[in-house]
Amino acid sequence: MTQTVSRAGRKRVVKTPEARRADIMRAGLEVFRSIGFAEATIADITSAAGMGKGSFYLYFETKDHVLGALWEEYVNKFVATTEEILARGGAWWPTIDELLTALIDHAVEHAELHRLVYGSANAKALELCRASNARVIDLICEFVTRGAAAGAFRTRQPAWTFRMIYHAADGLLDDLIAGGAPLDTAEITRSVLELAHRSLGDVVVVHGA
Repeated sequence: MTQTVSRAGRKRVVKTPEARRADIMRAGLEVFRSIGFAEATIADITSAAGMGKGSFYLYFETKDHVLGALWEEYVNKFVATTEEILARGGAWWPTIDELLTALIDHAVEHAELHRLVYGSANAKALELCRASNARVIDLICEFVTRGAAAGAFRTRQPAWTFRMIYHAADGLLDDLIAGGAPLDTAEITRSVLELAHRSLGDVVVVHGA
């Protein structure tokens, strides 16, 4: 919670550690957008956040960790969506369709963050982001494995198959986002769902989404 302290007639805002961390993340995104990740410095970020450079190290080790935290926040939102969809207990195929559609919508909505991560981040930042991605992949792999055991999905290695689907969709989105052209979300979704249905052994392949 933010507190206000009065000193000699002036009010000073005292922010919680969580609020200051959020300020650094917002400032980091602003700086990465404006001058690029490679060119950005910690001084740029702290200046944009309105704090001293020394305060940065109370919350993050490097700018790579700021980008990793931004990606983790992005992933956390989709993890929550994934858990909500799975909790409904819907039929196997409609559920996988809804999960993949939500994943694509979420990625397109945050296209600029995708561009930053995969277009300009270095290996250290990318590794932090991959660790976050694993949470989403593992959740859906577990669902697909259960679906295969129930006979809904027909593939020898359901978890491997979904990992291939996920990385294919993620790679496609990254390529399209990096290209800078307007994204046809509906067509992307149709293509990904067709791949998923063919790969997971659907008898009737979906053609519309």
